[in-house]
Amino acid sequence: MLTKIIFVIIDCLAVCALYFTARATDRINRLYARWLKRTLLAGIVAIYANILIAFSFSNLLAHIAYSFYFASIDWILFFLVGFCLEYTEHEQALRGMAPVAAVVMALDSVSILLNTFFDHEFYVFAKRDSASVIFYQTRPFLPFYLHLTIDYVAIIIAFIFILYRIVNSYSFYRTKYVIILSVLLLVVALNIAYMMFELPLDASVMFYALAGTLIYFSIQKLVPQGLMVSSIGRAVDDMNEGLILFDIADNCIYANAFSRQRFSIEPSEYNLSCEPVHTVLEALHAKGEATGEHAYTQTVNRDDAGCGDAVVTEHYLIRYTHLKDSRSRLIGSYFLVEDNTEQVHYLAEIESARDQANEANKAKSTFLANMSHEIRTPLNSVLGMNEMILRSTDDPQLREYAESIKLSGDTLLSLINDVLDFSKIEANRMDIIPVEYNPHDLLRECYHYFDQMAESKDLYIEVTCDETIPSRLMGDEKLVRQIMTNIISNAIKYTREGGVKVHMSDEGTASDVRDMVITVSDTGIGIEQEDINYLFDAFKRINEKENATIQGTGLGLAITKELVTLMHGTISVHSTPGQGSVFTIVIPQKIVDKTPVGEFKKHIDTGRKEYKESFRAPDARILIVDDAKLNLKVAQALLKSTLIQCDTASGGDKAIEMCRDTKYDLILLDHRMPEPDGIQTFNVISKEGLNTDTPVIMLTANVVSGAEEEYKRIGFADYLSKPIHGEELEAALIKHLPPEKVYT
Repeated sequence: MLTKIIFVIIDCLAVCALYFTARATDRINRLYARWLKRTLLAGIVAIYANILIAFSFSNLLAHIAYSFYFASIDWILFFLVGFCLEYTEHEQALRGMAPVAAVVMALDSVSILLNTFFDHEFYVFAKRDSASVIFYQTRPFLPFYLHLTIDYVAIIIAFIFILYRIVNSYSFYRTKYVIILSVLLLVVALNIAYMMFELPLDASVMFYALAGTLIYFSIQKLVPQGLMVSSIGRAVDDMNEGLILFDIADNCIYANAFSRQRFSIEPSEYNLSCEPVHTVLEALHAKGEATGEHAYTQTVNRDDAGCGDAVVTEHYLIRYTHLKDSRSRLIGSYFLVEDNTEQVHYLAEIESARDQANEANKAKSTFLANMSHEIRTPLNSVLGMNEMILRSTDDPQLREYAESIKLSGDTLLSLINDVLDFSKIEANRMDIIPVEYNPHDLLRECYHYFDQMAESKDLYIEVTCDETIPSRLMGDEKLVRQIMTNIISNAIKYTREGGVKVHMSDEGTASDVRDMVITVSDTGIGIEQEDINYLFDAFKRINEKENATIQGTGLGLAITKELVTLMHGTISVHSTPGQGSVFTIVIPQKIVDKTPVGEFKKHIDTGRKEYKESFRAPDARILIVDDAKLNLKVAQALLKSTLIQCDTASGGDKAIEMCRDTKYDLILLDHRMPEPDGIQTFNVISKEGLNTDTPVIMLTANVVSGAEEEYKRIGFADYLSKPIHGEELEAALIKHLPPEKVYT
C-alpha cells in the first residue's frame, strides 16, 4: 500500500510540473510551442489515468483506466512528433503527415477505449504482494503489440527527422536537436523497461514531467543562452578589435582572435606582466588613473602581400576597464584594443598636408607683402608728388595732367587692392565695421567717381534713388561702396555705347532692418547664359579673347560675391547677349532714421577744390623714417602746410641715434628697410633713449590680411598704408599728437 501512496504522490507532483510547464509555453511565441503544450496536456491526462489504475478496486475500473491511459499515450506521441517536426523545421512534412497520423491515432484510441466492452487487445490480471494489495497490470497479447507498433512507428518517424536535422546542422544548432533526441530516448527506454520487467506500476509517466520540463528548459533557456554564448564568442572573434578578459585574480580567461594574432597571446600563459597590457597599466599608474586608455605602438614583421617579411609599425589605442556585476562588485577586468594605425598615418598625412598648406600660404603672404611693398613704394612717391602739384598750381593744363596721373594711380591702386582684398577674404580676415551713412552721399560719391570714366567712353551714367527709403542707415559703408564700385566699374568696362543706370530702393516695411536693393543695368555686350555660372569665379574672365583689351584682375565680381555674402545679402544677374546686363544686389541694413531721404541731387562740383590743412602744430616735432628718400620728401611736403617740425632718417640706425638725443611727439616709421627694419627699430626705440613712450605709427606698403592687427599687437599706436593720402595722414596726427600742441 505504501508503494501505491508514494507512486500517487510522485504522480501528483508530476501533474503539477506538467501544468506549470504547459502554462509557461505560452511565453514562447512560436508554432512548435503549441504542439509542446498539447503534448504536456496529454501527459497530464495519462498521469491521471495512471493514478486511477493505482486506486482501481475491480477489473472493470482497471480496464477503463488502462484504456484512457493507452489512448492518452497515442496523443502524447502524436503531439510530440508534431512538436519534433516543427522544432526541427520540417513544417512541410508535418502538414502532409499530420492529417493521416491523426486519423490513425483516433482509430487506435477508439479501439483501445472499446476494449472495456469487447475485452480485446489487452487483459488485466491481478497480482498480490506480501501485504495482499492488488496491482492491476496489462498482459502482452498480439493486439497490444499492434498498438505499440503504431506508437513506436510515430517515435521512429520523429527520430528520423531529428537525426536528419542533426546530420545537416552545424555548430551549436546541432546541440538543440541532440537534447530533444536524448529526452525522447529517455522516455522510450523507461517504457521498454516497464514492459520488459512487468512492473506493477508504470513509473515512466513520472518522467513525462521531467521530459517536458527538460524540453521546455532546453528550447527556452539552454539553447538560446548557449546559442547566445556561442554567437557572442564567434562575433567577438570576428571583430576587428581586440578583447582580453581577466578574472578577479588577474588570470587571463579569454582573448579573442584579434588579440591572439596581433600579440601572440596564449590565455593559459598570459598575465598582466605581458605586453601590451603591462605598458598600458604602467602608463595609467603614472597618470594616477585606475582605468582609462593609452596609445600603444609595436614594431613587428608582417608578410608583405607574399613578398616576404616587412617591418611594420602598428599603432593601437587600448582601453582598460574594471568589470563589475549587477551589484557593482568587482569580478574582473578587460582590455579593449583598437587598431588605429591607418588613423595615425592618415592624421600624419593631414598634418603634413596642413604644414605644406601653411608654408604655401606663408609663401603667398610673403609674395603679396613683397608685391605690395614694391608697387606701393614708388606709387606713394608718384601720387604724393602729384598731390603737391594739385595743391600748388593753378595752371589748367598742369592740373589736367595731374588729374590724369591721379586717375591712373587710383586705377593701379584698385588692382592691387583687389588682390589683397581677395587674400583677406580667403583668410577670413574681412571684418564688418558698421557706421551711420546717408544713401544719397553714397550714390553721389559713386557718380562723381565714375562720371569722368563714363564720359571718356562717350557713355552716360544715370543715378536714381527711391525718395521713400530711410535717410540714415547703419552698415559697412566702405564695403557697400566697394560692391557698387566693382559692379559699376564692370558695367562701364563692358559697355561700348549707351550707358549705365544705377537705382537704389528698399524692400519691406520693418522698422529696424530693411533690405536695400541696388540695381545696376547697362547696355553692354551682355553675358551668355552658360557663362553666368562662372561669372563670380576668382580669376575667371568671360570671353577673354574678345575682352583682352579690358583691364582688370578678374577678381572684382568674386570679391563682390564674397562681400555680399559676408553681409548676409544676395546678388543676382540677368543678361541678354548684345543688349546688356542687370545686376541686382540685396543687402540688409539697419535703419537709424526712417525719415524719407527725399529727392536725389547730384550736386556735381566742376570747380577747383581748394586744399585746406585740417590743423596746425608749429610747436610739435615728429620723426619720419624711410629708406626711400623720395618718400621722405612726399611726407614732408604733405605736412608742410601744418607747420609741424619734421625730422627725417633714412634708416633704422640713424633713427635710433636721433631718438636717443631728441624727444619727439610722434614717429612715422617704415617697415621694410635694410636691417634694422621697422619692427627691429621700434623694439630698440621703445626700450632706449628719450622716446620709450612716444606713439609710433607704422607707415608701410605692407597691407596683406592681418598686417594691421599684427602691428598693433606688437605695440604700434596706429597704421597707415602707402600710398599716403594727405587727409588720412593729417587725421592720424591729430589723433596721436599731444592735444595742447594741435590747433584746428
